[in-house]
Amino acid sequence: MIAFISKRIFSAVLVLFMVGTITFFISHSFPGDPVSLWVGDHPTKEQLELANEKFGFDKPVYQQYFSFLKNISKFDLGVSLRTRQSVSGELKNRFFATFELVFLSMFISLVFGISLGFFVAPRVNTRFDYIVRGIGYLGLAFPIFWLGMIFQLIFFGLFKWLPLQGRHSGLSTHSNDFIIDEGLLLVTSFFSGEWFVFFDGLKHILLPSLTLSLGVFGLVFRTARSSMIDAMSEPFFKTFLAYGFEPSEIIWQSAYKNTLVPISTVSGLSFGLMLGGTFLVETIFDWPGLGHFSVLSVLTNDFPAIMGVTLLYALVYIIINVIIDILYIYFDPRLRGQIHG
Repeated sequence: MIAFISKRIFSAVLVLFMVGTITFFISHSFPGDPVSLWVGDHPTKEQLELANEKFGFDKPVYQQYFSFLKNISKFDLGVSLRTRQSVSGELKNRFFATFELVFLSMFISLVFGISLGFFVAPRVNTRFDYIVRGIGYLGLAFPIFWLGMIFQLIFFGLFKWLPLQGRHSGLSTHSNDFIIDEGLLLVTSFFSGEWFVFFDGLKHILLPSLTLSLGVFGLVFRTARSSMIDAMSEPFFKTFLAYGFEPSEIIWQSAYKNTLVPISTVSGLSFGLMLGGTFLVETIFDWPGLGHFSVLSVLTNDFPAIMGVTLLYALVYIIINVIIDILYIYFDPRLRGQIHG
């Protein structure tokens, strides 16, 4: 097991290095002068030269690359050209907003996708099966930005049930120590008893999380449904039925184990889809997370910020996949035998 994990960690470091290298050279091929963002409007030639010298953009690309590797080894991501703050600080401030959004979206997708997939498996081709499958197909078929705007039109424009954008309404709190712009807003407000802030944050996160989760729900539902249908055709399932057990009892007590590996696989892939979806969803809903920050960074040629966001996203995705690989070993005894053998 230790050797297996060590190989996965080595592979993760190699992938992270390759992602950083490719992103570095692609970002440096963008047209325009990035330091113009730093010096402001109508800069003089001398100001541009000083700014390029300050950030090392006057050096050859290969020298900039080696400087980048040196700084990364010291966990120094540089300064954002757009916000003039450290990239590490910017990522830290926005990470929890994205984490909260992705976690809630993933929770919705897994809970409803797996539950409904298991529920309809013994009821294939019934009316309820067609309805849930249709919802899943809609989530997979329609672009995520289109879903987001439709949700805004319905739940804000038509019914006024949910807010249009943002993470909160800037509500005042009962405690002077509570900061609503940072950290895990829902978790912090819940445990601190700031109920107005909690329910306000919950209303704001519902639309972006539903938008982000609908497509993934379709993938999880189809995987859970098809895997359970396959499990129901196995001899052990028919044996339990012959002994008088209800299909739902067999599913939730035994048959679900046969679906854990495919569901884990699609969950890892879905997490990557959700990370990619944050770029559009956070922009549409003006969510103050990493996705929105990265879009603004690309639009303004903010090289240090682009590199920081890309490396962080890649690191999170790699960690999730390493966890999924470990879960494979736990769920599938055959893999444990191969590793120990």
